[in-house]
Amino acid sequence: MALYADYGQEEIANLTKVIESGWLCDRAGGFMDQFRQDFAVALGAKHAICGATAMVLMHAIPGAIGAGAGDEIICDPVVQFHGIACLHNNVVPVWADVRPDNFLMDPDSVEAKITARTKAIWVTHLWGFAAEVDRLREIADRHGIYLLEDCAHAILAEYKGRKLGTWGHIGSFSFNMWKQLATGEGGMAITDDDKLADEINKRVIFGESPEVLSSNYRMTELQAAVGVAQLKKVPGYLDVFREGKRVLDEAIAGCAWLDSRLQLPESTVAPYYWSCLFHGERAGIDYGVFKAALRQAGAGFGTGFLQVPAYMYAILRNPNAYGNKGCPYNCHLYDGVVDWKAGLCPVAEDVIPRLVHTNNMLSVEKVRQEAEALRQAIRLAESGDVEPLTYSDVENKVLEYIKENGASEPLELIQHFDGQGWQHFDEHGMWMVMENLRDRFPYKLSHAGPRKFAYHDLS
Repeated sequence: MALYADYGQEEIANLTKVIESGWLCDRAGGFMDQFRQDFAVALGAKHAICGATAMVLMHAIPGAIGAGAGDEIICDPVVQFHGIACLHNNVVPVWADVRPDNFLMDPDSVEAKITARTKAIWVTHLWGFAAEVDRLREIADRHGIYLLEDCAHAILAEYKGRKLGTWGHIGSFSFNMWKQLATGEGGMAITDDDKLADEINKRVIFGESPEVLSSNYRMTELQAAVGVAQLKKVPGYLDVFREGKRVLDEAIAGCAWLDSRLQLPESTVAPYYWSCLFHGERAGIDYGVFKAALRQAGAGFGTGFLQVPAYMYAILRNPNAYGNKGCPYNCHLYDGVVDWKAGLCPVAEDVIPRLVHTNNMLSVEKVRQEAEALRQAIRLAESGDVEPLTYSDVENKVLEYIKENGASEPLELIQHFDGQGWQHFDEHGMWMVMENLRDRFPYKLSHAGPRKFAYHDLS
């Protein structure tokens, strides 16, 4: 279920209209038309293009801007989405570093990475904070390349009086169940450029004889019906999340070794994840001790996010697009060199492991509980009276099974536990065991699909 979304009579009424119409896909005058129009107005954009997910819209975007074999797009190393979209288009991702105070794309690093092969800059407004899109747009315009904005976490957030997503040539938004506007799945791209809107549409909707290489990346009337109702509620959600952000910021205000995240002047935040940076070395506090303190206090905080930058992951390091034949890095049309060693983005490599984060899209009451647990963890870490981190017997058994049997889902583990005569779990209970091993210490699992977890040692 969504973390905070309020689904009610308006959504039910809209969905009923769709069902009664007997037409569940895009149609003239339907909810998709209304969703596109309402979203464009809310964001201040000329065009809004619906998609099945934000990720598939990102698959379509490089082709829409004319990027392909031999080209590069400058990407954010804190997330992997843009790099994956590049591989789908035989484009080489190039990694720019981030700022140390807000872990968003550093324009100076971007400029240093631009070559004759660069087609675009792809910036992430990570966890609802605005990146320096004014400087990035100026750089893009000066070099004659595109600025693409990933606003998956940043709906209705602003920078210098403009909505995020409208600074770039294209902005994209996500509507999956863990976003501020949740329709189950779905996404939207916005642009003021008529030609770009047409090029994206060509790649999202597959006709009998397509004009370009495209696929069926379409949304449905059912998702749009929910989206139309939810869009009206997002400002209210954001008010709640901003109050939660204030509560969490206050929880670390007196801590000399946890740094709050910098919000750029003249910007508004659309809170998604709340985060701060661990600098325990200032107070002689070991990171492992703090992780143990978080667990002991029952604080639902992750540490390290993905643990390493995107370019350290095998899916992006190895040239495994297009049948593992060397593309795109060894493509005969590419005259650059891919040599991604440690130290490529030193700030990102330092910052990512230090990230302390938790979901911000909760009720204020729930956030206050999390904030108090964080305060307790700080006190425990400073006192040194902390139980060491260890795996439980259940965790060891889960890890052993997945390591031996490959990617597994909770029901498989439940059957295995039952078959061995061990402790019985319901599906939610086993899911939480596996999710804790993924998102918190000791980081031994990763998501491998909607329900599966794979063994992935990032400790």
